[in-house]
Amino acid sequence: MIYNKHNIQRGWVSLPIIALLLAISALSSQYQQRLQAGYKWRGQLHDVEEGQQIWGDFYQAWVVAADFSSAKASACVGFCDLQQSALERIWQSNDQWVYYRWERYVSVPDESENTHLSYRLCATQNQQQYRCWWWQESRLLASGWVSASG
Repeated sequence: MIYNKHNIQRGWVSLPIIALLLAISALSSQYQQRLQAGYKWRGQLHDVEEGQQIWGDFYQAWVVAADFSSAKASACVGFCDLQQSALERIWQSNDQWVYYRWERYVSVPDESENTHLSYRLCATQNQQQYRCWWWQESRLLASGWVSASG
């Protein structure tokens, strides 16, 4: 059997080149996966920021510029249960919707025959988690998230 010395050397030269190409391919694949993960993360972050924008818009429209005259009188002693969805109205900003309820409650008179006018504004997108603000007279007292369970 006669071996061509020239053919054997070409085989040895091409093996390191194949290994180099495989290494470059693996690095390129890892880079592409990381790049894709970065795009996915930025997309999710954008979705979250868009979802939070509705709350900023709602806050500006309803809390900063609170119109107490538009609050509905509470039909309950105190404020009604958040699960009574019949009391909710809809507010829209861009393509997002928020269900809200804006109520007022006049307290029973105290020993001095004084009553207090209280307001509650609650908003939700899923009827489970509510963002609420409470006023007494025209002064904002508190705000926070409330979970409704039924």
